[in-house]
Parts: sequence; C-alpha cells; structure tokens
Amino acid sequence: MVCSIGKLYAKVNDYAEDNYYTQNQGLANSQWYGQGAEILRLNGRVSTEEYNNAYQGLDTQGNPLRQRQSGKKYNPGRDITLSAPKSVSLLGLIKEDKVVIEAHREAVKTTLSYIEQNCIFTRTGKGGANQIQTDNALFAIFQHDDNRNLDPQLHSHCVIFNQTQAADGKWRTMDNRELYQQKMTIGMVYHHELGRRIQTLGYELDWNRDGTFDVRGYSQSQLREFSTRKQEIEQAVGQGANAATKARACTTTRKSKIHQAESERKELKLRWQQRAEQLDIKHPEANYQHQQVTKLKDKSKLVIEATEIVSERQVAFPRHILIKESLRQSQGSYSLEDIEREINQNKSLVKIKDGRLTTQTAIDREKQILRLTRNSKDRYLPLANTEIAKHQAQKLGLNKVQASALEYFVNNRDGVILCQGDAGVGKTYTVKALKETISSDVNMRGLAPSASAASELSKGADINSQTLDAYLNISIKSLPKNELIVVDEAGMISSTQVKNLLERCEQTNSRILLIGDIKQLAAVQAGSPFKLLQEKAKLPTIRIDKNVRQQNIQLKEVVDLLSTGEIRQGYEKLNEQGSIKQIPIDSLRLKAVVDDYLERDIKTQPQTLILAGTNKEKDAITKQIRQRLIEQGKLSQESQPINILKPKDLDKFSLTQVSSYEIGDVIKFGHTTARFSKDLYYRVDVIYKNTGTLTLRDNLNHKQNLELNTYKDRTVFKSETRQLRIGEQMKFTRNHYQNQQKQINGQQFTVLGFDKHGQIEIKTKGKTQTVNPDALLYSDYRYVDTVHSSQGKTANYCIYAAGSGKSLTVGKESFYVAASRAKHEFKVYTASTKALGLSVEKSRGQENALSLMKHQIDRQLSTPSREQEFKLLVAAKYLVESQGKSDLQNPQIKSFRTSDGTEIKRDRDSLTITHQGKELKFDRDNATVKNTFSATHLEQQIKARTNEMQQHLQLTRTQTQSRTISR
Repeated sequence: MVCSIGKLYAKVNDYAEDNYYTQNQGLANSQWYGQGAEILRLNGRVSTEEYNNAYQGLDTQGNPLRQRQSGKKYNPGRDITLSAPKSVSLLGLIKEDKVVIEAHREAVKTTLSYIEQNCIFTRTGKGGANQIQTDNALFAIFQHDDNRNLDPQLHSHCVIFNQTQAADGKWRTMDNRELYQQKMTIGMVYHHELGRRIQTLGYELDWNRDGTFDVRGYSQSQLREFSTRKQEIEQAVGQGANAATKARACTTTRKSKIHQAESERKELKLRWQQRAEQLDIKHPEANYQHQQVTKLKDKSKLVIEATEIVSERQVAFPRHILIKESLRQSQGSYSLEDIEREINQNKSLVKIKDGRLTTQTAIDREKQILRLTRNSKDRYLPLANTEIAKHQAQKLGLNKVQASALEYFVNNRDGVILCQGDAGVGKTYTVKALKETISSDVNMRGLAPSASAASELSKGADINSQTLDAYLNISIKSLPKNELIVVDEAGMISSTQVKNLLERCEQTNSRILLIGDIKQLAAVQAGSPFKLLQEKAKLPTIRIDKNVRQQNIQLKEVVDLLSTGEIRQGYEKLNEQGSIKQIPIDSLRLKAVVDDYLERDIKTQPQTLILAGTNKEKDAITKQIRQRLIEQGKLSQESQPINILKPKDLDKFSLTQVSSYEIGDVIKFGHTTARFSKDLYYRVDVIYKNTGTLTLRDNLNHKQNLELNTYKDRTVFKSETRQLRIGEQMKFTRNHYQNQQKQINGQQFTVLGFDKHGQIEIKTKGKTQTVNPDALLYSDYRYVDTVHSSQGKTANYCIYAAGSGKSLTVGKESFYVAASRAKHEFKVYTASTKALGLSVEKSRGQENALSLMKHQIDRQLSTPSREQEFKLLVAAKYLVESQGKSDLQNPQIKSFRTSDGTEIKRDRDSLTITHQGKELKFDRDNATVKNTFSATHLEQQIKARTNEMQQHLQLTRTQTQSRTISR
C-alpha cells in the first residue's frame, strides 16, 4: 500500500512506540513540516507538549487557534502514511544504504508540499457553502522502519492537523474531501519522486504499468520472505481483492504493538541481515553509469500522450488526474515540478468553470458536430406525406405518441433528426413503422453501438443493421449515396463516433435519425453528443415517453418517476413496496440473490434477469449459482475444460510496458504484417524485462520476438479456463467469425454434450452444431449480466445485486436502466439502503466540453448577423460582376467559381453563394432569402472573398498603370 489515510493517534508516544522505539528515539525520527509549522514557529523534532497542543487545536502557548463548534465530535486531523516498496526497504534497512533512506525522506517532503499546494481547503459562509484554498498545513512527520510483524518496512506517518490559516489570518478547520479525492495522486507523487531519486543514485528500477516500481536485483520470492503482513492480508481477502478491501483487512488483521528496547532493535536488524544471507540475497550495487536517467520521451510529448489517455474516457478531468497519469508515464524521467510546469504551459488544455480541465480537441470536436448538424438543416425533401404516415400508424396499432413521432419523421427536412425515447416506450417498433411508411427506393441502414443492439434493431425494425464501428471502417468509396441511417441507442455513442458519422453522411448526402435516451447509460468513451445535439444544435427533438413495457402498476410508477428525473421519489417508492432488501454481510447477501433466483419455478426462472453492479459481484454470484445447479443435478457431473480469452483492456501506454504481460497471455494483431498475421493467435512464452521484449509462439508453433514499442495494433488477452457441463448457459463475448459461422457479442448458447473426440455440441439461435473447443475462445457463463451490458434488454423479472451501494458503477443512469428492464418485478439487494439511495441520485453520465465552458463558445456557431451577410454580399457582387462569365443560353445569368470551390451565381432576381452544400441567397433588394451558413463559416467566407476582391483590385490598378506608362 503506497498511501493510506486514517485516524491519528492522540498521544505522540503512540507514534514513537508504533515503530517500537522508546519515546526519545521515536521523537528523534520526527519532524515538523509545512507552511502552518512556519507560521506557528514549530521546527525540528516533535515534542510531547507541541504535539498535544496541535492535536487540541492550540498554538505553542496553549491558546486556541480556532473556535470549536459545540455539539460536534472533535476531529484532530488525519494520518497520511507513505510506504516505500519492499525492495527499497531491503536496500535501505538491511544493506543500510543511508542515501536511500534520505531519498525516502525527500520524497515524503515533496509529497507533503504537493498536498499543501493542492489539497488544503477550508469552508466559510452559511453551512460551509464557500470552499477556499489556503495553501498551508501543519504536518508532523514520524519515520518508521518496520511493521507490526517486525518485517523491514520503511514508511512515514505524516500527521496533518485539522487547522489551516485563511487569507484573513484566522485559523479554520480543514475540508478533507480534496485530500481523499487525490489519495491516489498523492501516492503516485511519493512513489515517482522516490523512484526518481533512487535512479539518480545509480540503481536500476523495474517500473510497473501502474507507476510503482521495484529496485532491480531482488527476486519476487526474496521480497515475499520479508512481506509477511502482505501475505496475511492476501490470505484474509484473496490476491484479487481491490484496494479498499485490502485496506479494511489491514486494520482487522493488525496485531497489537510490540515495544522493543534499543538492544532488541539492534538484534532485530541483525536477524534481518542473517535472514538475507540465508536467502543468498545479493544486494544490488549503485552504478554511476545509471545515474543519468534515459528520458523515455520529451516532456511535452509525455504530457500530450498522458492527456490523450485521460481524455479518452472523460471530456473533463481534474488537474491532479493528468498529473498522476503524466508521472505514471514519466517513470522517473522528470520531476514533479517539471511535469506541473509543462501542464501549466500546455495551450491545448482549457480550464473550465469548475476548475477541471478539458482539451481544445474536445471543444473543436463538439463544434464540428454542431456545425455539420446545423449545415444539414432544411436541406432534404420529406420522406413521405402525413396521410400515409397516419394510415400506417393506425394499421400497425401505434399509440398517439408513437404516431406523432412517425409523422414527425416523415415530414422532417433536416439531415439530422433527433428522437429522445425513454426506456420501454417502443422506439424500435416506431422505426419499423417508418420503414413500412417510406418509399422502398429509400435505402435504410441501421447502426448501433454494440452487435447485440444492432441484432435487436435488425429483428425489431426489419432493417439491415450493423455496429457503428463496422460502418465507420467501410471505405467511403464503397458507401451508397442518399441513405437514411437509423442509429439506435444513440445515447451510448461517443463524440468521436458521431463526428465521424456526420462527416461521412455529409460526403454521401445521407440523413441520420438518432434514437436514444440521454437518461440511460452513456458511452464508455468521452462525450455525450446525443445530449449535446438536443441542448445546443437548435434542432427540435421529438419525444416518445409513453411507457409500454412495465405491466406491473407499482413498478410502472417507479420507472415513470425515474424517467422524469424524480430519482429519490422513485427509489423511496420502490423501498416502500418492499422491493429493496438490505443485507450488510456480503456472503449472506449473495446467497439471498442466488436463493431468490434458484427458488423460482421452471417457468419464471428462465424469464429472470440477474444484474450485478460490478464484474467481481457478477463472478461471485455466477460461481454460487453453478455450484447449486451441479448439486441439484441441473448441470452434469461430467465436465470439459475450455480456454477462453478475456481482454486485458490495456491503454496505449500500458500496451508498451513489459509489466502488463504475463506468461500465457495471448496477443491478436489487428492487421497482417511481414512478421505477424491477424489470423493467428500468439501466446507469450518468454518475457525479457531488461529489454522490453517478448518471445511469442503462434498456434502453428512458430516463435517470433516482439519489441513492445512496435506493432502496436494489437489486443492482449488473459487466458482463463472454464469448466463446461451439460446444461451450461453460455454467451459469446466478442464479434467473431469461426468456421464461416458468425458469433455475435452477447449471443446465447446452451451446452448439450461432449463427444469422445473432445468436440462440444451446442445449441444457439435454435440450431444445434458441433464445435471444436477453440471455437469457444470468446465465450463465458451467462447467468449474470452487468447493468451496462443489459441496456436494450427486456425481461419479465429482474434481480439487481447492487453491492455496497457505494460503487462508482452505481448512479442514477445505471439504476434507471436496471429498474426499467423488467415487465413485472424488480428486486434489489444491497448492503445499505441509505448508501444506495445516495448513490442513485448522482449522475455518472458523460459530459460535453461546450456545456462546461466558462464563456459561451457556442456564440460563434449561432445565427449569422445581417452585417456579416451584407459584407459577404458586397464582396460576392464585385467578384461575379468583375470576373464572372455569362451563360451563353441566358445572358442574364452570370457565375463565378473561386479557387476554394465557392460558387457565386447572379440572375435577374437573385444572387446565390454556395460552398460545400451551404447556401446564402439574396433577392434583388439585397434581402436574405435563405442562409444555411453558420456565423463561423460566414466569417471565413467574408475573409476569403475580401482577399480575392482586393487581389483583383490590385491587379486591375497594376494593369491600368502599365497601360498609362506605355501611352
């Protein structure tokens, strides 16, 4: 654990003795630090009296620094513990390299300075409404060198007392929220600064993809011999437990303190050294040749690449997240100060009104989305007439809301049509009605963010459908013109995808119907373009909001409340109905979920959807369900193992890091090169940490080396084993062709049997087939879904395992999706109804940069002014009259085409300016008849036409002067 934040001890002796020193020795390893200490003139070692005063909020004379609030429990401060890697502890404490200990001290001070400059806030005003940054804190540092198991463990307790001085000179309590929010960044700062200093001492390090490191020269088995506390924690919660679970186990498994005299401490250090000798540990030596750290990349490029990773999944992010990512990639190449300076100087980063950062790329992307959408407005003929739409609506039994939407679709003249449809309102059926209403000459294409959603759209609306990514990968030359493209689940599409789609449609003159729900889950990637278009494109949005899914009146009331944004009322009503079960103990709660599912009868059990908030909970429920089904005889005793592949989801940086790979991992390349084939699987055979190289073995048993900074178009999978039994409920997990058979992500199948040759008989889409185990590489159990994968699904009954209720996967969007899946019953199991109730009121959705900006950037995209139009008219008139060519058949028509493709055409009654499908038209009185230009495009046209006009004037003057001279 690199950084932990907890309660502090009431007595300084507890810190002195926590490392089992006597009081004097403990204080000898203590130090005051921070601007708060300077203000109070506290320096050097920490005495008992000084500590007690600071603990109680008193100055050095024993006078109160601030007024205590009556009735509130006193909070003296927090203990921030910074722990060195085990290899550093061995180097500093067993080898006794004192400069390594000093590197730890300096890294701690750098970290505390970072905390002071970035995490120290207080609150003022009524109810603490105003948050104020103070930039000063009072720290007491206590350095320790072992843990409670008496293992060598270099760490420092950094006590931060609950008082900070505001600009008015008054001392106030601290607001610790930022401290906790930046906990991971604080840990990264410490670890990076420690590693950087140790590298400059001449030691070689092995950096991990998460930004941690170990000193090269110690084996993992050697480090484990001195890590008994880590082993205790892992035995308590398992190696795969998350940081929060391990932190709780650290407290619950903690032993009582052991107090040791100085002689005992010397003896302890001697035992460490003897143990190291028994393990044949050869401590690494500093090498002056390694003191000059090789810069992996220029720091400007480093920050740019860190920004790309951070902004890939969120359009706005706190500055400290970018610092953390930059340090992770720096790997000791640059100091924290270097990184912060580079971030501050980066002009592509834009600060938004709440203090977070966004990127100019995100802003430009959203501007382009709005420009393309507005430029396509009122450019098309209606798809059909109203009477035909009314007839089809009646024929197909559409309700009034659906019928109204159908009429809106067919009468619309815009290139982009927006339809906001709540969950369970029959959006897909309305699209089917549209297909049957319009002419068969109109080619309709369906797109969706996932293969399963595309499959549902294809079946439900009877239109050929595919994933959006598949469509965007088609060569533009191969695409037909004038299509009507229906995008389902539009709320789950990222800004980059929508921008690319709009640019394609502009080139193919195709129209887009976006159908989705901004209240449900958004894209994993950055941006919420469907919301952006509804809010800022100045296009009307048709709404389908009559719920036709829920058949249970009580459940319908809940879902309707959630759909209108009344989250608390909907949650409370569901709780009042007895549908939310609170079971605090994890094992009992998971058992209750499994009991609920398995105790259902043979009819309702297959109609019940189980949802989990996290993959960990999904796997735990699946494990219990399968065990019980085996016991009940519903899954066979006979089993057959298969290997499956699960993507490791590595970001661009992690893809190049040797620590991201394990023996047995499988790599699939995106395209065929001279060395690697996209049709083969490559298993990791050997890992060379020193060179960042892998030896791969393909499925033809050929070996090939891969340098990790090359051939980056690759996906890395972890290979896992699944035991298949007859009766097993499975699903495919990736879109894949296997022996001419298309497997769709989410497609279900059942295991029917095995033959003596190891072949597996399965049933999918109503058909039985026999497959080789390798055909099931992309598959897994399907007893439980995550909420994210369930969007678009419908079931009669739904059980939602919401865990602790505090997970970041739980929010109002996910709760609405979960609640709206079921027709008849929705039941929730959680550790805390209160915590879950608070979480479901929070939005976890994607944001848009333009909506977050301090100043309204959208201003320049607004309707052009009359002054702008007139300026362009003057320039265009001059050009067409001075340089235009008359039509041979009709001399009243004169036209001129500019170098950038703008066409100016003048006839007896009007003058028209056309550029890339946009049009500005004036009548003979110079009044605007039509304008599809945006203000920004108009400004560009004014500048271009004025320059062209001035060049022509200059040329004319030069020619006139030449003629005059010649005469």
